[in-house]
Amino acid sequence: MQTVKKLKQDEKKIVLSYVQLKLKANRLSKELDTMKQNIVDCFERTNQNLIIVQDEHGNSFGLQKINRVRKSFDKDKFKLAHLDLWNAHQKQIEYAEYKAIGEVSNAQ
Repeated sequence: MQTVKKLKQDEKKIVLSYVQLKLKANRLSKELDTMKQNIVDCFERTNQNLIIVQDEHGNSFGLQKINRVRKSFDKDKFKLAHLDLWNAHQKQIEYAEYKAIGEVSNAQ
């Protein structure tokens, strides 16, 4: 069993800041995902690739649609065609994940 060690005051601040930022980032990511279809619809309806709007103070903000093309390696297709090579080149990695625990509403 691992013993619990007390954190120094500066360590407490760092952990608290990290957790609060992580919770905010998770919340913001979900909000962006929720809004994305509305953005897509707006660009399609206006047939624009740049939209500029102003806030209530007259500050301008823009959103640009950039169509990109990229290549990606089809792992599933390769695995089906060459299972022996796929297995020969698999590697196991270990890593630490730091999951934020707490109320999102308290991370404002």
